[in-house]
Order: sequence, then structure tokens, then C-alpha cells
Amino acid sequence: MGWTGTDPTRWAGRTEALMTALLRASVQELAKEAGNTVENTGRVPVKSGNLARSVIVSNTPPVVDAPGVVYETPRDNAGGIQSIEPGKPVFIGWTPKYSRRANYGFVGTDSLGRTYNQSGYGFAESTAAKWEGIVKVQATKIANR
Repeated sequence: MGWTGTDPTRWAGRTEALMTALLRASVQELAKEAGNTVENTGRVPVKSGNLARSVIVSNTPPVVDAPGVVYETPRDNAGGIQSIEPGKPVFIGWTPKYSRRANYGFVGTDSLGRTYNQSGYGFAESTAAKWEGIVKVQATKIANR
């Protein structure tokens, strides 16, 4: 008499595919949240909208753009999301040079002699804190497919 239960190879393949789908869907939602502006219940400040449109997803750390880079539309992160694999690092970040100051704040004089007393918006930490909830929502959606 042969084995009549679940085929372990098929089960393992399905589980891996579901985990990959869950990770990619969750990262995609987190990236959307990372670009959510103060005007839309998020924490990313809006002056021109450039910071919110600069969000990038990658399997390598984001590179800070040269000063003056302007994003007319949100970055297309489809390629970055498709390269994500379970167990490998994922990076989500904002690329303008001023993103760090906008997130953490800055008190002092910059290299051009301008004086600032700017509070931070904390959007990076706020976005990261939503990860667990995003994964739960995406897991429910995937389980109900």
C-alpha cells in the first residue's frame, strides 16, 4: 500500500509560493504606506510631494540621490518587489538627501550657513511600526484566495 496523504513535495512548493506572495504583497503595502503624506493621514511632510514620490524598494540599501532630483510620479517599485525572496534582506527608503532631516529633525547650521530648528516627522519609524498589521491583513487576503 502506498502513501495516501498529502504529497510533501507539493505541499512544500505551495507553502514556499504562499510565503513569497505574502512577503511581496506586504512589502508592496508597506511601500505605499511609506509614501503616505500628512494630507492623507500619513506622516510624510508635503512641500512639493517629492519626498513621498521618492520611496524605493530594493534588495540593496537605497542610494541617496544627488541634490535637486525631482520625482514627477511615484517610483515604480515593481522590479524591486519582484526581486524579493523570503530570507533575503529588503530595503524600503526615501532617497532625497533631505529625507533624513525631515524624518529626524535638525537643529543647527547647515553647510550653506542656514540655521534650522526643525522637528522631525518620524515617518520612517511610523511606517515600520505598521509592518505587523500589514502582514496580518495580507495573510488573511492570501488565505481567502
